[in-house]
Amino acid sequence: MRVYSKIMEKLSLMLFFTTLIICLSCSKDEDGSFGNGLEEIKLSLNTKDTIIHVTVDNYKIPIYLSLPSNCDNQTYPAVVVMHGSGGMWSDDDPDTKKMSSQSRDWQEIFENNCIVAAFVDSYSGRGVKERTGKWTSAPDNFRISSQFVRPKDANIALEVLKGLKFSDGKSVVRPQDIGILGFSDGASALAATLYDTSNTPADWEWTQSFDGKDYDFSSGVLPPQPKPKNGFAGGVFYYGGSSGYGYWGTGPCNEDASKENIYQPYAPILYQLPSKGYLTENNLCMVDLLKEKGIPVELNIYDGVGHGFDTDDNSQSSLARTKTIIWFKTLLHINE
Repeated sequence: MRVYSKIMEKLSLMLFFTTLIICLSCSKDEDGSFGNGLEEIKLSLNTKDTIIHVTVDNYKIPIYLSLPSNCDNQTYPAVVVMHGSGGMWSDDDPDTKKMSSQSRDWQEIFENNCIVAAFVDSYSGRGVKERTGKWTSAPDNFRISSQFVRPKDANIALEVLKGLKFSDGKSVVRPQDIGILGFSDGASALAATLYDTSNTPADWEWTQSFDGKDYDFSSGVLPPQPKPKNGFAGGVFYYGGSSGYGYWGTGPCNEDASKENIYQPYAPILYQLPSKGYLTENNLCMVDLLKEKGIPVELNIYDGVGHGFDTDDNSQSSLARTKTIIWFKTLLHINE
């Protein structure tokens, strides 16, 4: 029997969100980097899902919250999900409030494992449907940069999850048990979100290079998000990129990478890589580099598949999803 009935839980959350709009609409995180809180709430008593909007750099960013039902938890673990280059919505239309089939699959997986999920849409609020055309090259792509923009979205989703409460004041989510999952461009954003800024060299300059041209702060390249005081427990990285277009220094496969690549995450990462992925070699070098630095990383390679294999209906996709949940169950203290 659940501690809270399904209907009462939804009513409690509706009351909480309504109050939160009043309390947080003009507030900011200590460093001011997370926008100005919740601005729009859409909650239907006919569903267990909620779409909220937060403001990040004056853009309205939708977050699709999925709340598990038929669970007897008093508090829940949670996962923030970062979409890939194709965006988060079915047919690129956020007005339908229907997520892509991949996101809906993961919503069901989290539901079945009693995990709260926050699916973050980094594109539509910034006027982007997919990461194609001009959105793949500088300086246009800086608006949706996976290195210094999308981590802002992930971090505000983290704060939203920490703040969820039932009507009796009890937390919905265990703040120490929040993970992050990313696919392709979203995995690159995951890596940047988990970057440990305390390890940045004092004289470091944040730059990127596209088509032989270098860009710096004056061109729109920004430093990464500060490491949160209480950040993510860890993340699962599906076939993203590890170079960051030079953002972290020299490429991870270069001979001088151990000294000239500064990337280090503050939490463990599970790398889910396809054997035929065009980014796999770079990612394998990054895994080796992190292991050399003593960073807790794990690696699974799936034979015979390429980039985007999570959406393929095959045994490799199914196995990877199973291993992802097993990893999260340990990381987020599920069933303990």
